[in-house]
Order: sequence, then C-alpha cells, then structure tokens
Amino acid sequence: MYTEDDFIMISALQHYIFCPRQCALIHIDDVWQENLFTVRGDILHEKVDTDSYETRGDVKTVRGLRIHSYKYGIVGRCDVVEFRQTSKGKEIIPVEFKAGQPKEDISDKVQLCAQVFCLEEMLNTQINKAAFFYGKIRRRNVIDIDLQLRTQTEDVINSVRRLISEKKIPIIEYSAKCRNCSLINVCQPKALDKRKLQNYMKALYAE
Repeated sequence: MYTEDDFIMISALQHYIFCPRQCALIHIDDVWQENLFTVRGDILHEKVDTDSYETRGDVKTVRGLRIHSYKYGIVGRCDVVEFRQTSKGKEIIPVEFKAGQPKEDISDKVQLCAQVFCLEEMLNTQINKAAFFYGKIRRRNVIDIDLQLRTQTEDVINSVRRLISEKKIPIIEYSAKCRNCSLINVCQPKALDKRKLQNYMKALYAE
C-alpha cells in the first residue's frame, strides 16, 4: 500500500506511453504548454468536469469524480462514471472523453484501466468494461478490462514510478510524433536526439 505522498497522476501514464521524456518534463520539472490538441481536449472536458450527477431511469451519471488507489499509488479524476441497474445487479462503467479518435497505441486504454483500478478499490467491486467517447468520430467505444490490459497498466505504473523517483529527464530520439507534442519547443528533440549525440561523439573521438 502507498500513502498519498506517493501518489502519481493517472495522466502521467498516458504521457509516459506517448514519450517518457514528455512525462518527465511534466511530472518532474512541472513543464506544460498548450497546443491545438491540448486546447481541443480542454474544451471537450469542460462539458464533463463539473462535479455533478443526474439520474435518468436506471442510470445514474456522475461527472468529474475524483478517484485514487492506495494499492497502486495513483490518483486522478473520471470524466463520467455510469451506475447502471440491470437484471444482474449494479453495473459500473467509467467513460473517458477524448477530442480525437482511437489511438494506435495503448495509452488511452491504460489511462482508463487505471481509473478502473481506483473505482474497484474505492467501491469494492469488479469492473469488466469501460468506454471512451471520441469527439472526432462522435461515437462511444467500449473496451474489455481484461487480464492483458490490467498487466500492461501495472507495468506502466511501475515504470512511471521509477522514472519519477529517479528524477532524471531521459534523452529521446526525434520521431514524427514529436511534431504533435505541446512541449516540442521546450524539449528540443532534434537538438537532443540521442543518435545525433552518439554520432557526434564517435566522430569526435575518431579525429
């Protein structure tokens, strides 16, 4: 069990999968800058981050629910949690809102699975499904919270915890995804490209 002083933000997991250097800059050096993609996300979240709830029929919808897990040492917030009354009992489904469309990597799924970890611990329950609502395609995408995703999420949590505890900003290799990063001007990935540094050092020692 972790204490609240050990908690890491659930958002750090998604940042780490996108880029460990971005994660370190945000969660170690407290660096943040907006770009078009982050602003779109903020606008979408303004509609759900309201700390409110409503009941329609057999569905109670809670928005902006603050969550945590002492077992995993994580803390965050759910955009929406739906409490559905079914013939089999109560079903709990966290829903994460995203401005874009489904990603090719597992970053969104890991973020949502971490929310499930928190809800399961706080509510003493088992959650097998969760959902995304993607603004670009205007559609809900339901995912299974299976053993593979749970294991991947635990691995990412452990990796982020090590990164933050070491307090080191990793050097990364420039790639196409750097162009979409809001921290590109702070990070300077081309200037710090590990491959370029290695080639420079080899050339220097070869002279």
